[in-house]
Amino acid sequence: MAGRGTDIKLGAVTREALLEHWLKRGIAPRTLTVDATDQQLREAIYRKIASKELDLQKKDAESIPFPELEIKLLRHWAMHYTWLSPKRIDSASAEDLRHELDRHGRFLLHRIRWFTSVEDMGGLHVIGTERHEARRIDNQLRGRAGRQGDKGSSRFFVSFEDDLMKLFAGERTAKMLSMLGMKEGDAIEHPMVSKNVERAQRKVEQVNFERRKQILDYDEVMEHQRQKFYGLRQRVLEGRDVKGLLLEYVRDSVNDACALYLDPDYPAQCAAEFAREKLDCSFSAERLKGKDRDEMEKTIREEAKYDVRHNIDLTLGEFMPMEGSEVSVDFDSAGLINWARSRFGVEIDAAELREGGDSERRRVREMLVRAAENKVDAADLSGLDQFVEKDYGVHQLCNWAKNKFDFQIDPQAIIKAMKDDDESTTPQSTIMAEAEKLYQKREIEYPVDYAMEMTAMLMRQPGGLQEGAAQLIAWANLRYRLGWKLDAFKMGPQKVKEELLAASRKFVEERQIEAEVAKAQGTKTDDELDAYFKERFNAGISDSLRHLEGEERLDAIRSRVENLLRTELLMFERTIMLDTLDSAWKDHLYAMDQLRDSISFRAFSQNDPRIEYKREGSHMFTGVMQNIRERVTDYVFKAKLTPQMPPPRPMSAMPMPPRGMPPRPAARPPMPPSAPGAGGMGITGPGIDGPIA
Repeated sequence: MAGRGTDIKLGAVTREALLEHWLKRGIAPRTLTVDATDQQLREAIYRKIASKELDLQKKDAESIPFPELEIKLLRHWAMHYTWLSPKRIDSASAEDLRHELDRHGRFLLHRIRWFTSVEDMGGLHVIGTERHEARRIDNQLRGRAGRQGDKGSSRFFVSFEDDLMKLFAGERTAKMLSMLGMKEGDAIEHPMVSKNVERAQRKVEQVNFERRKQILDYDEVMEHQRQKFYGLRQRVLEGRDVKGLLLEYVRDSVNDACALYLDPDYPAQCAAEFAREKLDCSFSAERLKGKDRDEMEKTIREEAKYDVRHNIDLTLGEFMPMEGSEVSVDFDSAGLINWARSRFGVEIDAAELREGGDSERRRVREMLVRAAENKVDAADLSGLDQFVEKDYGVHQLCNWAKNKFDFQIDPQAIIKAMKDDDESTTPQSTIMAEAEKLYQKREIEYPVDYAMEMTAMLMRQPGGLQEGAAQLIAWANLRYRLGWKLDAFKMGPQKVKEELLAASRKFVEERQIEAEVAKAQGTKTDDELDAYFKERFNAGISDSLRHLEGEERLDAIRSRVENLLRTELLMFERTIMLDTLDSAWKDHLYAMDQLRDSISFRAFSQNDPRIEYKREGSHMFTGVMQNIRERVTDYVFKAKLTPQMPPPRPMSAMPMPPRGMPPRPAARPPMPPSAPGAGGMGITGPGIDGPIA
């Protein structure tokens, strides 16, 4: 059989091949030759098979007139292979019988002649050993017999033991047919069987469709999350405005922090949380809002006493029975003693406990309430002083900015921004201005620090003094166009660093990257763009950048320029982003798998698991993205990459020089023209440890 997607060619057939085939099948006499006409061929074959088909003597089959013999054979075949009634068969003409046999497509003996091709014989005949549960598969198999309009036929044989037949004709049907006299191997042929099989196929297809639909409903959540996550990751990999992404993260963190710390209810919420930790009771922030120090403490103690009395009444019922209660509770003196000791520090004498009657219960309750209230009165609530201080939220916001971004914000600047009616001056804009200023400082200093560290590391290698100096000078000339020579190092390392910092400051403040991007985007053709990059950066454009149009071309050009002129900082940004994204995504995938395995139990509470899965999955993904944002903003102002030389290759892996030749020194990896450094790197800072290759 031809493979999937392969055309089935129905080739020509010679008379010799047909005659040889018929002789092997035993339906043609040995006296038949290829020179016989179609009429002679049909008569010879019919007389040959008549003795077997009609149960005649051979001499009778030879002597009977051919028209009479032919009509007997046609009636015999119609009786066995069509659904015509015997009365209809007896009255039908030979041509009508042939037409009915054609309609059923069982064989071609009634139309036998010298065929010219396989297609002329009726095409390929496909035999199926069972019906598949999907009609699509059966139709594909039928398609093998009739590609592109070619003739063909198919026939399927099924058994009651097939999986599909068991769906609607199981053991009960088989037993019933056995009682009616059916034996193993007997055939059942009727259009009703085919209809029932197709009906079962439709039911199976409907079930499979519902299953696939359910899978797609569950996968739809992850598909949206994958598109968003991998789109973000691809942006980072390509280096498309990663700085803008980081500043957007910083801006979102600042907005959330301002909304939290500058909320008028924030001091009351902090006081309620402080009281909960001290007294192990729940408090409403609304009850503490707007109160002074003494009123707040009084309210907290009153709320705590009420709460402990309520908890004692609830918990005491678990250990001591209550008279008149419909719920029977066993008296647990040991549990009561342990709970009173651990929770309130009260020692209850087991000998004094009787059967736990109402009076005994009342006595124990009063003892526990008195101990609990004394504990509340003795609690130290001096920490409430900070929550009633003026501008408490403002100072907490400034502390958050110090811990988060490592820069100090004057609380008076925040207060002034809060009172200012100008919409452009807000606490958020005040903090963001400091953050952008600090990041600009990082853009100035980070490339120079990285280059100097890499140069110092190269110079410490044997024979690396000249090489380190040459690579640093080449990098400075390409980046800042300083025109330095090798004698520039005579001014000393400190002076070199100062000169580089001055050049970097000018480079950043004059927005020279934007100027280079504008020049590159102003080129008309890819050849002009390639020539510009070769002239400015000694590096042409990649094949992926060619033939782009519109916004895609502009974004790709910007990404290429930033990769060449912000290499060090972009490498740092990409490293912390990818490290954070990948670890968070793996944890999220595991959490989503756990949710998928357990979400079906929501059906017990009359909730649709698919809707609950979408809701929970969306909530979890939002939390993951917020976690990524917080982790990245923790690193962006504090961490840094430290260049590291790759480890030397083992001696066994290094090729030996030919005898008589001096060994070649190990080649040091060259520094890229856009960035000093080679080999691996390590990222250092709070929360990040270990080298990243």
